Amino acid sequence: MNTFLTLLKTEGKLVWRGIDILIFGICFPIILATLFGYLLSKEGLTGASDFELSYSAVITIGILATGVMGLPLTIADYRHRGILKRFQVTPVSPLQLLFVQGLIQLSSAIVSFIGVSLIYHLLFDYELKGSWPIFLITYLFVAMAMYSIGIFIGSVVPDQKSGNVWSSVAYFTMLLFSGATIPYESMPRFFQVIMDILPLSHGIHLLKQASIGQPLTNGFFHILILLVCIIIGLGGAIKFFKWK
Repeated sequence: MNTFLTLLKTEGKLVWRGIDILIFGICFPIILATLFGYLLSKEGLTGASDFELSYSAVITIGILATGVMGLPLTIADYRHRGILKRFQVTPVSPLQLLFVQGLIQLSSAIVSFIGVSLIYHLLFDYELKGSWPIFLITYLFVAMAMYSIGIFIGSVVPDQKSGNVWSSVAYFTMLLFSGATIPYESMPRFFQVIMDILPLSHGIHLLKQASIGQPLTNGFFHILILLVCIIIGLGGAIKFFKWK
């Protein structure tokens, strides 16, 4: 326990000193939330409005930036600089290191979540129609799936350069084509089929269902896809983790 807490404290200081986590994980989704509040329609003809649906999409940007970009790049950087090789001769296990990094990155995603929520509620009078406990549990489930992808990338890439490439591909692809920044509902059906290939799309669908009060049993397929991401991501990370 002492090893874990010491590692958490040390790594937390290092991660929170970086400016990338502030720009991409916190400021960007808050700015986008403000823009959506002014640009998107708040009148739903047959149900929830575009603005109401956008809330569930924007809060995932913090998850994406920290889990698919920040987390794997940190691990890849440690491997590149030989820091992981030093960890190998300490009591720290790969599972501990990955768990600590996940907790630290999640803390910034939660700050982003709170910031976006305040913008929607205070500036634009947004009200969640569904249950907050179910919505929060769904949020954490989606975060676990995205972090599993990031952990897998960080565990297997050989160096910082390849880590940057794979993280960027995963991050920008899901940022642009999963409904996080471009509303899924406004895209042609052909593009929606392509967007449904990406894991984050399924996470956003689940969050939208939870936000408007639809039972999550209607999203069994989305849950299954995210569960596959968690199992493959975490299992692959533990099995193929590289110290150097």
